[in-house]
Amino acid sequence: MEPDFKEIALKMTRQTAVESEFGPTARGEVAQFAHAVARVLQALSANQLKRCGEDLIDLIDRDVPVTALQKISVREKPSLAEMRAVARQLAAKRADPTELDTMLGWVGELFGLDCAEIAILTVFARWGRFECWRDLVRRAPFSCSNLSPGVVARLSGLANNTVEHKLMAGGTLFSSRLLHDDRDGEYSLSPLLKRLIRVHAETRADMLHWLLPEAEQGALLCDDFEHLDPLRSVALKVLASKEPVSILLFGEPGTGKTEFARTLASEAGSGAIFAGLSDDFGNEPTRAERLDHLMILRAICRHRRDRVIVVDEADDVLMMSERKGSSKQWINRLVEAPQVTTIWIVNQRSRLDPAVLRRMTLAIGFDRPRFAVRERIAKRSAEAALVSLSAAELREIASLKAPPAVVAAGLKAAHLACGGADVAKTAIHSVMRVLGQSCAPDVPGNSVYDPKLSRADTDLTRLVERLAASPDRRWSLLLSGPSGTGKSAFARHLAEIMGLEIEEQRCSDLLSPYVGETEQNIAEAFARAAERGAMLLIDEADSFLYRRESGQRSWEVSQVNEMLVQLEHLRTPFIATTNLADNLDPATQRRFTMRATFKAMAPSQARTLFKAHFELEWPADWPVHEGQTPGDFAVIAHRAKLLSERDPVVLLGWLRDEIDFRGEQNRGTMGFQVPDAIGARTIVKPVEQKAA
Repeated sequence: MEPDFKEIALKMTRQTAVESEFGPTARGEVAQFAHAVARVLQALSANQLKRCGEDLIDLIDRDVPVTALQKISVREKPSLAEMRAVARQLAAKRADPTELDTMLGWVGELFGLDCAEIAILTVFARWGRFECWRDLVRRAPFSCSNLSPGVVARLSGLANNTVEHKLMAGGTLFSSRLLHDDRDGEYSLSPLLKRLIRVHAETRADMLHWLLPEAEQGALLCDDFEHLDPLRSVALKVLASKEPVSILLFGEPGTGKTEFARTLASEAGSGAIFAGLSDDFGNEPTRAERLDHLMILRAICRHRRDRVIVVDEADDVLMMSERKGSSKQWINRLVEAPQVTTIWIVNQRSRLDPAVLRRMTLAIGFDRPRFAVRERIAKRSAEAALVSLSAAELREIASLKAPPAVVAAGLKAAHLACGGADVAKTAIHSVMRVLGQSCAPDVPGNSVYDPKLSRADTDLTRLVERLAASPDRRWSLLLSGPSGTGKSAFARHLAEIMGLEIEEQRCSDLLSPYVGETEQNIAEAFARAAERGAMLLIDEADSFLYRRESGQRSWEVSQVNEMLVQLEHLRTPFIATTNLADNLDPATQRRFTMRATFKAMAPSQARTLFKAHFELEWPADWPVHEGQTPGDFAVIAHRAKLLSERDPVVLLGWLRDEIDFRGEQNRGTMGFQVPDAIGARTIVKPVEQKAA
């Protein structure tokens, strides 16, 4: 009998199609599919057979043909007995474990899945990877084209109640992010599982290497974050213990949170791995994709303590208020029981639920580092960008109120533009402007200040000496008096003598249109200064310390109360300045450790400051006007420098005008001598002088 070449060609075509569908492990996957089809056929009723029998025969003939198909008399109307015979032959195929079975076995070990959960996951994996499995679900009498508990039970051979129990909300398959609940009775593969079923790994180690990114090393040194002490030291010891904890890093963008996470992990003997930075194609991941990646990293690192998971820009992962369908309990549990030490990085902690915040083991706020640290970071950034800076230029850039990342970017721009410090400062200012922030230095210019030139009701020089010598830094000082008398300058001078950086806040920095946020800003200012070991200076404190009986709204009173609370629990030196001491709440004034009232300068002080600013002697026979302040001299000195003015008559006239502009009415009778046109000196009264 001659061979049937047509039949041979048909078999070869089928074999090619099978290999194309199942890949190199075609034989094993064909057997697995045959067993699934057999389970479907064995459960068919007579009515179901009438509806879908022919479609199932076509599917079997195409993908897993058996000899029993040849014995079906009428393919359009097969009998139950004929289909049972087909099912028996399909079930008799030897189903050895395939590469996919091995892979899912490793996954089951990682996530702690039991045999039933692995069997369910296997059905989902094959349904997601192979078209014939999806075709089987469509052709079988399941009344749906997706996987439901009933369909999974039929394909896997598990009992219905077992599958329903394993697919309950909150089950391991969902909490591990391997499957997603579509919340309509059907389920789908997570992006993570879609990636896993396409991985070709010969060993478990190969799979882990594919799933686990390389640890990232920080570009900064641990000493660059000394401004975070003592929390930096505490965090280092906590990570070194290798116990799983959650640590929150919060602060403005560019303040070094991500670099700190890398450096902290390295110093603790671990490596930082980042969860969910991109999807499979290098694009922006969705929240679900970020959570999927986080869960697989937790599963991989659960039994090895040489990794720290970092979730950068974690606001979208942890935020619940703006997200429907999210489980608050699940997020709380994610933070409270991390299984692997996890560092969460956010920019605005105020948007996180308090229930999430209180479950953190540590929370570290990021502000500008101390000047010495900023200078060191700026120097390293300049060297990396190949920009040459003098010592003065380096100090000038380090003094800018800009985050380290912005400074580094400005120096890079200077290198690309073949420029120096001026180009770097221009670039830094441009970025800070688009952020809506000023980066002006803390202390303007090279102002002349000496406490002996300020007039107050206490000996300022002695006060400075005693405060600098005292080991107790938990004190408060209220400085009151007219504007320009040197209150803020004295505070900066005191901080310099004490070797402290100064954290300056004005009412515009702290006041907020939202109820409760001003009080939060006040508390944050005190906490930030305490953590940095800095002196806190609040100018125009009367905006927060006014008499409570004059407050017309509850939030006005609560602002005063917040200031009172902070004054009672000081951890760092605090200085408040005000021009309106009479408007302050009496209870607040009593809570200040010390008070000093500044006044206008004495004649001898005015003459000394005149010489310091203008390098001119005050004419001995020219009286000094009352009400003159150090601030007047600073303004006039700047004007004189701009206009190259050296005439003492003009300078004295400008100084007097400053008093008039402030509206100082009770300055007493005064006058001073002004040279006339022929050089003779005449006494000019205040009103006459203005006309002159």
